[in-house]
Amino acid sequence: MEGVGLSRKSLSALENASLSFLSAIDTDGGLDAVLFLRRTGSVLASWTRDGIRLDVVSVMAATMLASVDTIIEALGGPSSRSISVASGDRQIIATKVGSQAFLFVVAPRSVSQRYVRKAIRELIARLTSASAIAPQRVEARSAKVEARH
Repeated sequence: MEGVGLSRKSLSALENASLSFLSAIDTDGGLDAVLFLRRTGSVLASWTRDGIRLDVVSVMAATMLASVDTIIEALGGPSSRSISVASGDRQIIATKVGSQAFLFVVAPRSVSQRYVRKAIRELIARLTSASAIAPQRVEARSAKVEARH
C-alpha cells in the first residue's frame, strides 16, 4: 500500500512540516545528505554536508523510487515503503512519507545501517507530528538493490 492520499490542505501542511524537519537533522551524525522531496522530485527541504546539485539528485531520486516500484510491481509484489541501495562507498535509502512525498538519505557505508534507519525514523516522526501525514513504518522488507562500481 502506497500510503495515505493528501488533500491540498495537508499538502500545505507538508510544506510547513518541511521547515521544522530541518532542525531535527543531526549534522554531526555522519549523514551526507537528507532530502525531503515530493514524488515528482521537487525539493521541500534539504540538507547536505557538501554542496550537491539538488536539481539532479532530486529528480534522479524520484526516478529511482518510481523505477524500483515499477520493477517490484511488474514482478507481482506490492510497492515498497522503503528502498535501500548500496553503491561503492555510499548507502542510499528512500522512504515514502504518505503518498506524495519521500525522504531520501545518503550516508557513507561506514555509518551503520542501524544509525541511518534510526535517523530516518526520527525525521519521519518529526515530519508526521508537524503535518497531517499518517506515518509509515520503515520496514525490514524494504527493497534492497546492490550496485557495484
